[in-house]
Parts: sequence; structure tokens; C-alpha cells
Amino acid sequence: MSNACFTPKETSEVLITSAQNKVALTVRKRFIMSIMAGLYISLGAQGFMCSYENPFIRAAVFPVGLMLIVLVGGELFTGNCLMTFAYLQKKISLKDYMLSLMQVFVGNFMGSLIAVALLYAGGAYNNPALSETIVNIANSKMSLTFMEALYKGILCNILVSLAVWFATTAKDTTGKILGCWFPIMLFVLCGYEHVVANMFYLPMAAIFDHSITLSKMFADNFIPVAIGNFIGGGIIVPLMYFRVYHK
Repeated sequence: MSNACFTPKETSEVLITSAQNKVALTVRKRFIMSIMAGLYISLGAQGFMCSYENPFIRAAVFPVGLMLIVLVGGELFTGNCLMTFAYLQKKISLKDYMLSLMQVFVGNFMGSLIAVALLYAGGAYNNPALSETIVNIANSKMSLTFMEALYKGILCNILVSLAVWFATTAKDTTGKILGCWFPIMLFVLCGYEHVVANMFYLPMAAIFDHSITLSKMFADNFIPVAIGNFIGGGIIVPLMYFRVYHK
């Protein structure tokens, strides 16, 4: 075993143990940690908004959200899709896996709404240019076809799940931060779709554009993106590497 980091196979085993710990959480602890994760991703998304004019800078600041989750603790829907490793190894049941994932999804949404409320009440969107920009972003996301949103969701969570993998591989704080940064920066720079980040963008935009309703958010974006995110991070990455390292 390397002193600096785990090998890929060792990392997959650590992810399996992590999944067992995740399903063993009480519902209360899971909700608290998923709410905080939604809040952290939203703070990264707000950094994206504040640096929107510069594509690289906005991609560079967004990964702070995942860094906070990895280093402080949190339950993130997209990252937790890697729990498939443990299910394939029969270490967790499908029922526990799905219940945990659904609870985390709800908690992430609650955390995102808290961020929306705090930022709006704090006057962050008193700037008309910022409010206009987020409405344009939301309308652009909701104008995607179902399959476009799904494909962008797949690509996004291949990278997000690999960022979690990188961070798990590293044993030191610097390695975990860099492991988060590179894949997340890439997905933001490329414009892929992350359902938890969209849980911030769309509700904030709905404050300024009343045509953006909750039902439209789910039908036009959250559902296809969440399905795509699960395919990318919950099927493609774990299934391929399960066959490589455990089959």
C-alpha cells in the first residue's frame, strides 16, 4: 500500500466501506449532512455566478462546494451514486441504497433552498445584472430536450464521481482538494448538468421569473438530469471498475 495514496483497487474497497457507513446513518443524521451538502454546492454555484463573465474563473471556483463536503462532511446525491460498488458486492441492499439516495436528494434540495433564501434576503441579487444572468441560465437549462439534459447529466457525473474517487484515493488534505478540483472544474467548463447545482440556479431564477414553476423545474431539468447523473456515476463508473477490480 502506498503511503501517499490508495491504489485504484484499494480506493474501490474504501468506497464500499463508505457506502456501508452511509446506509447505517440514522435518517436524522443523513438529512442534516445532505442539507449541508446542498448548501455547500449552492455556495460554489454562487461563486460561479459572481465570476460568470470569465468562463475559466467560474469553473475554477465552483469546486469549492465539493471540497467542503469532502473535508467537512456531507451527503451529496451525485457522489453517493458510487454506493453502487457496495451493492454489486452485496454489502448493502437495494432497498437501503435507494432509500438513502432518495433521502439525500431531498436533503440536498432543502439545503439549496436555504442558500437561495439566505442569498436573496441578504441582497446578493439586488444587482439587476446578476438576477438577469441567473434567469438566462435557468431558461437555457430548462430549454434542453429531455435527452440533451440526460446526456449532459451522464457526462457531468462521470466527472463528479471520479472527483470523489480522486479525493478518496488521496490520504492528505492537499491531495483531496486537488482531487476535487480538476474533474469538477472540467465539467463546469464544459457546461454539463449537475442536478444539485441546478437545485440552486432554478429556484433562485424563479424568484425573478414567475414562469419558472416547481413542476417545470422537475419535468424540464431535475428529472432528466438526475437520471443522467445516476447513469454516469451510479452505473457507468462503478460497473466498469467493479468488473476490473472485483469480478
